[in-house]
Amino acid sequence: MRLFGTDGIRGEVGKYPLTAENILKLAKAASLVLKKKNSISRVVINKDTRLSGYIFEPTLTAGFISMGVNVVLVGPLPTPALTILSKSLRADFSVMITASHNPYKDNGLKFFSGTGYKITAEEERKIEDYFFNYDFDNFKIKPSNYGKAVRLKDAIGRYSEALKQNTFKNLDYTKLKVVLDCANGAAYKVAPEVLFEIGVELDTLGDRPNGVNINDKCGSLFPERASKLVKKRKSDVGICLDGDGDRLIIIDEKGEPIFGEELIYILAKYYLKNKNIKKGSTIVTNEIANFGLDVSLKKMGLKLKRVKVGDKNILQEIRINDHYFGGEPSGHFIFKDDTLIGDGMSTALRVLTIMLKENKKLSELKKGLDLLKVVEINQRIDREKFFQNEAKIYRDLNTLLKSKNLFYVVRPSGTEPLLRVNLQYQPRNIKVSDLRKLQKNIIDIITNAC
Repeated sequence: MRLFGTDGIRGEVGKYPLTAENILKLAKAASLVLKKKNSISRVVINKDTRLSGYIFEPTLTAGFISMGVNVVLVGPLPTPALTILSKSLRADFSVMITASHNPYKDNGLKFFSGTGYKITAEEERKIEDYFFNYDFDNFKIKPSNYGKAVRLKDAIGRYSEALKQNTFKNLDYTKLKVVLDCANGAAYKVAPEVLFEIGVELDTLGDRPNGVNINDKCGSLFPERASKLVKKRKSDVGICLDGDGDRLIIIDEKGEPIFGEELIYILAKYYLKNKNIKKGSTIVTNEIANFGLDVSLKKMGLKLKRVKVGDKNILQEIRINDHYFGGEPSGHFIFKDDTLIGDGMSTALRVLTIMLKENKKLSELKKGLDLLKVVEINQRIDREKFFQNEAKIYRDLNTLLKSKNLFYVVRPSGTEPLLRVNLQYQPRNIKVSDLRKLQKNIIDIITNAC
């Protein structure tokens, strides 16, 4: 049985595996795997604003202390703050209590190494092995060797100073009118503080968390509210973060969302001009990113490398092959010279800087990118039947789609019982009636098999 999914452990609070008893046991198992020899035995615990975080935080703390691990508490702060803080605190590892963009009833755990990277699949398996097979009742430790817990008072200040490294003192950020939606999540305090400190004219939404309103019709999943305010206030840009602050949606001055691919294009064009990258450099994205991006980057002399969906796959490609940056349509962006995990505010500050340096509006900066039309089918499946018939489903879908004048990607969801089919096409190449028929045939293939 597995505990870890594609991005840590996630699920509904109070149901397996996210019960208080299991959280305690997980802390003990993680201590045995991630605690380093001859170290100061320290873990940093962060959280977002979910009510259940106030159950999980002390439960994790008790588990770690009972294993002789010292605990530093820093939340609520965005997930990427852990990279900054765990390094400066010389921590063995760190834990983020979050379910990212999910509603408040869900929660989860993400484990990171002391250097700020997500733990490996092998480490996840070792934690699971201890969780299911180790008898912790027989693990004895002297009370004098228990760990201690402290709350870091200047955690927000440390992280905000790191964020401001993405700004320039000689740029006048007071010229910018910004709408910020914090999703009532982990960035609700630090994000407005940073933007205030650099001097932008700021309107803030989603900055009053109550434990149950995280991601509730706000933030990156619901940019409509920020879009309306951008148009009403005639702002230059809207910034919509998700619940744990590791991704974002940008809104231009017309109130239109900037797609992740458009942001990749804007960043690539700027970094090429400013020699952060050179012609022949590779930008990293995932397999479902719009194929129009390939064409536009090629015209600039840049390459595009596609990896499987998930920011950890973007990071792995950047680390292994020393690329400068990568991003996903969902709004995760990772930079070699930054925290090396997705950071919504870090990306937002880069965008503000580009707008000022180029002296252009966002709608102008994205010109030159011709995106294909996208249709995504998310069909609910019976997981057991899907895995039994997986080969046949892929074979039948490939037979149906390969002769059509479009790009397609078929993949199961890593977090929900869904099979996702992503179709991309030029409207001039396929009739609307043919597209509807194709969608029906795709759904029929999936439902007949599972």
